[in-house]
Amino acid sequence: MGSSGVITISALTPEFGGETRTARMLALIWPRSGTNTRNIMARKKRGMGEKDLDQLLTHYRGERRRLTFQLELARTAIRDLKKQRAALPKAAPKPVTVLPDGTVKRGPGRPRKGEEVIRPKRKPGRPAKRKRSPRALNNWDNAVINAIKNTARLLPKEDIMKHAKMWAATNEPALTAPEIEVFVTRALQKLSGQKKLLGTHHTGMRRGNHYGLIDWFFKSSGKLRKPHFDKLVIDLDSPEI
Repeated sequence: MGSSGVITISALTPEFGGETRTARMLALIWPRSGTNTRNIMARKKRGMGEKDLDQLLTHYRGERRRLTFQLELARTAIRDLKKQRAALPKAAPKPVTVLPDGTVKRGPGRPRKGEEVIRPKRKPGRPAKRKRSPRALNNWDNAVINAIKNTARLLPKEDIMKHAKMWAATNEPALTAPEIEVFVTRALQKLSGQKKLLGTHHTGMRRGNHYGLIDWFFKSSGKLRKPHFDKLVIDLDSPEI
């Protein structure tokens, strides 16, 4: 077969591949003709005549016309598709994020060839944790602290509850006793834990702790200072003993 795709006469000789291969090639050349393969083989042995060459020329000229027609159809389809694509509405541009240093933030994926990526500089190590500004004490926190300050005593929770109920009768009259206890419990946990405004002392003579101002306790050990032991009053008639 030559470079132009046309089967040469030398390819139809017995030396090229034998009679079987030649018959297959001739069947491809005349796919829709009713030519008898044996007759073609007999004529091949005698040499291809003018009629055979004319048949080959007619076949390939027909193939050329068919391919030219298909090429025109493809070109027409491409032109129509381009027109339809151009008529489509323009897509909205993607939003661009500008970083504080003035660089444009890239989207996900690898950068394109030739695209220079400027990475923002950052300090080595983990970023510092964001510190929350301290929140002010709420009304229940202040009510608990004021109960201890006004009595100048270490108070157990049951005594703090008595002061809280008196305060709630004026400021939160709609609350029930269980609801008041919930607010007092939260205030004691917060003030003696996160806020570190109250200290706790466990006498061992009753259940629970006594609560006092943080200044009455050692900062290192959290134990009650000796000068403030007189602020510790234990009610022997309490049901908690």
